[in-house]
Amino acid sequence: MKEKVLHHITKSLKALFLGAFFLSTLQLNAQDSVIGMFNNNLAKADDYYVNGNYLEAIRIYKDLAQSKEAPSTINLRLARSYYFTHNYANAKLKYEKFSEENRLSEIDKFYYAESLTSIGDYQKALEIYQQAYSKDQQNEMLAARIWRLNNINYLLEDSLENAVKYISINTEYSELKASLYDDGVVFTSNKPAVSLIKKLDTKAGTSFYHFYRTDTRPDPFDINALVYEDSEPFAQSLGANYHVASFSFFNDYNEMVLSMSAAKPNAKGVYPLQIFFARKKGKKWSIVAEFPHNNIAYSLYEPWMNEGGTEIYFSAEIPGGYGGKDIYKSVLTDSSWSKPGNVGEVINTAGDEIHPFMGQDGIFYFASNGHPGLGGFDLFKVKKIGERYGELENLGYPINSGFDDFALSIDSLNRHGFLTSNRKRGGLDDDIYEFDMGLQSYPLEVSGKVKFIEHNWMDSTELELLPNVRMVLIDNKNQQKVLETNSDKEGNFSFTVPYYSQYKIRIVSDELDGIVSFEVPKYSKANDSYEIVVVNDDFKKPK
Repeated sequence: MKEKVLHHITKSLKALFLGAFFLSTLQLNAQDSVIGMFNNNLAKADDYYVNGNYLEAIRIYKDLAQSKEAPSTINLRLARSYYFTHNYANAKLKYEKFSEENRLSEIDKFYYAESLTSIGDYQKALEIYQQAYSKDQQNEMLAARIWRLNNINYLLEDSLENAVKYISINTEYSELKASLYDDGVVFTSNKPAVSLIKKLDTKAGTSFYHFYRTDTRPDPFDINALVYEDSEPFAQSLGANYHVASFSFFNDYNEMVLSMSAAKPNAKGVYPLQIFFARKKGKKWSIVAEFPHNNIAYSLYEPWMNEGGTEIYFSAEIPGGYGGKDIYKSVLTDSSWSKPGNVGEVINTAGDEIHPFMGQDGIFYFASNGHPGLGGFDLFKVKKIGERYGELENLGYPINSGFDDFALSIDSLNRHGFLTSNRKRGGLDDDIYEFDMGLQSYPLEVSGKVKFIEHNWMDSTELELLPNVRMVLIDNKNQQKVLETNSDKEGNFSFTVPYYSQYKIRIVSDELDGIVSFEVPKYSKANDSYEIVVVNDDFKKPK
């Protein structure tokens, strides 16, 4: 009986042991499977990262970060990915999370400080730059950034002479570049096109960029703004199946240079941006030539062409440059384009220089994250004299912000234009802004003479001074009196215009009583001397 009990117990223990063994084996296999899946996903995300598909890498890294198997370097991976997608607030958070248990490399200290600068934490950014500079005192880029942050108030001064306004053509998607075109504006956007076949950029997970156009008219309520009509597709025959990234019109808007993704991938499987020339025939645009210095090994970005079609500037990572993207120039001579030449170290840095644009006054504009600024890409200008460049100037606030500001284009008067920025939603997408530079500032001291002429048809040589008249400045918008003054015995007057508006002046004397227009120019000028002419035919006699 005892032997039977022992046999039964032994058999039960063996069964229990075998059960536990198999359960343990299953758990180990399951654990190995989980770890294997984690490592596979991590490798997949790393592959996305290495190939520049940071958005897809972020998506996977964020999921992996929730796992207890996640290494501390997952936060470093996320920090860098956020930095390269210009999401500086999240980059800062992940760098701080990683540095709780790890030391940042020198390059990551730089990225961390750049992120801090972009979100306005200038003091902390200065500390990080100074730490890095103490170990590399020959680093001119670090020295320049330290100097800039020590003088940051210079760039943060709110210039009343410059105005920037978010415009209505923007959508929840990205708008990349805008340019004046006849009586409207042409821009590129990756908002989904109305099509039976959706063409997506698998790298960014968004629709391709295409051309759009909107008509404009002056805003009756805001002198510094335009009213934009609903946009519609433009030049649909260009890049129908590919990205059209940036462009520049020339030859009176009848020709265009543009960067567009290549039709075939290179050895890395990438469709690089290349430069093409297009011409308008009737209402249709078509590609007429390819830039002969295109190279399938790398992209050529953001071309700008002069009106005569003989000079082209663009950005590219051509081997042998200063580092990152540099700006290059090529000239058309004897029907052939010269080998692109690097425009030099005044403009190019170890960082990225992008979106070149030459104003008609010889001022060269571009964006850079290599020169010190408010954070991210800032817009700069420099006077071009022959083949030399003068002193570089940061355009400051509000043209620049702590985020990325780039793709400036400006009108022939070098006053009104457009820029692109991701400042509105914290770096999540790009939007187009209109801007004005050199606006009249207020209060404004004005002076001049009041003159009189009997009839409309008389010559200006017959103008006479009008002394000792009462002058009442009236705001046209509300018909309210703003101020009152008098001309002196020689017809001279002076007064202070307190704010911008549309004005008129009532002129009153014993013989005259009437209204003359008084327009303050939108933009400042060196000489604010005015001549107010009273035409007797237009005035009524006082009762």
